[in-house]
Amino acid sequence: MTNFQRISNRIEYIKSVYMKPDGQGEYDELPFFDEAGILSSTENRKVLDKLSVLLVIYGADGAEWSISPMGKRFICREIPRRGRFHKHEYVEILYVIEGSFTQILLGEEIRFEQGEFVITDQNCEHADYIEAKDAAVIFLQIRADYLEQLLKSYDGTDEMQQFLFHALWRQKREQSFLELRKTEADCNLQFDMEQLLEFLVSEDLAREPGYEKIEQGLMIRLLQHLCQDYTLQLHTDSRESREKALLYELECYIRTNAATVTVAELEKRFHYHRNYYHLILKKYRGKSFQQYVIEIRMKYAKQLLEQTALPIKRIAQQVGYENISYFYRLFEKHFGKTPKDIRQDSVLNSTR
Repeated sequence: MTNFQRISNRIEYIKSVYMKPDGQGEYDELPFFDEAGILSSTENRKVLDKLSVLLVIYGADGAEWSISPMGKRFICREIPRRGRFHKHEYVEILYVIEGSFTQILLGEEIRFEQGEFVITDQNCEHADYIEAKDAAVIFLQIRADYLEQLLKSYDGTDEMQQFLFHALWRQKREQSFLELRKTEADCNLQFDMEQLLEFLVSEDLAREPGYEKIEQGLMIRLLQHLCQDYTLQLHTDSRESREKALLYELECYIRTNAATVTVAELEKRFHYHRNYYHLILKKYRGKSFQQYVIEIRMKYAKQLLEQTALPIKRIAQQVGYENISYFYRLFEKHFGKTPKDIRQDSVLNSTR
């Protein structure tokens, strides 16, 4: 089996070697497509495995090549064309490897550019819109129960659960999808993601003994990258889900900038009036903006007291307080103990 460093290297190899029909005409080994390349039925579209990878290359001339563990397909069609509207019985993660790819989601044509991810829930009806452009896309089809298993095995924060549990597969009445863009231009990140996806494709196509465990680890790593290195935008037909998406972004930003964050910063970054942030935090967390920030700061201060030898004055400054007396009052009110008490307790516990 040929080894590739990046998924884009695999695409180039496929284009140069495997994707020449050589007069064979159209061929189709994929059982969940009919001869015209249209979904033949809901039954045939089912994903039999917990995770399945589908790699699709679109040519500007209408040629289309698909590769998955179930086989290969080559077909030529007139373009531009709109695919059939459909839903999945699985969560789908789409990544644009090359070019751009357009889907019709929530009644709107949305073009996703190279390096972007899209995650579509089970209830979101959508269709592909294929243009006269070269493109390459990878579709990761993930059963919802397997996705839940992945999230539970991920040893991270509850942000991962908010990212998918609240925004995706547990929704029954709503339609939603997540759009993910890199937080900043980072060539290394794109290389890492393509390398990770190549490993995933390689394991799924080869399916050698132990591949399921390897795929599980790669998927956990992929989800971790999406949470840490990408900006999330939730599109939904539900007001509550939009609020929860904003709440997720607010909490991420506040935790990252707890020592200096202000409502003026939030207005500038998220473009809502400052009162709206108070309402969102009060509605879902039962706290005002100020109360929420104090809680985050106090938890961080306690962590520094227990895990570092930094002077208490330095810790107070690091979490956002120049007035050491004010910091002491807030800390004792929050934990019922002074910072010195917490540090002493930590030292005693470590010597036992």
